[in-house]
Amino acid sequence: MPIPNHRIDYTKSAQDVYDMATYKGYKFLKSRNLDSWLAYGWSILFKRPMTDFDLTSLKAFLEKKKAVDLRIKCKEKLSHNERMFKNNFIGADGYVYMNKMMCGGEIVNPKETERLNKLLKQAEKDRLARYEEYEIKHLHEMATKQKFNNAGHTYRGKKIKWD
Repeated sequence: MPIPNHRIDYTKSAQDVYDMATYKGYKFLKSRNLDSWLAYGWSILFKRPMTDFDLTSLKAFLEKKKAVDLRIKCKEKLSHNERMFKNNFIGADGYVYMNKMMCGGEIVNPKETERLNKLLKQAEKDRLARYEEYEIKHLHEMATKQKFNNAGHTYRGKKIKWD
């Protein structure tokens, strides 16, 4: 199933427009308005007029995204909400979307994780050994059945078959 056009990730492009408007167009001058620069740039990017609510929500989203990315780069521990926030993105139509994914917790105890991984590997080996033993037993049973059927045993003139 193809991804709908509005679900394409435009977060990086929106961040680039935000940075360019902030540092190249707005330049922190009091006579200029950042929202007008953002409304112009994002309306071209998302192909729709931008409302004040859109500008406010996208600015807040991008600032939070930047903060979470910084925490990831610094290898700080993320809260559950921040791990969930990593899955949010801005779509091609300028709205914020969320991929509903289950985020596993971070590794808290490496010794326990190593022990569990070792147990899982051992369980995998044991499972394969049990399967091989079952397969050998099943093949032996099939061979015995075939040998009996090929032997031509009869009872009162009728051939006996093992079904």
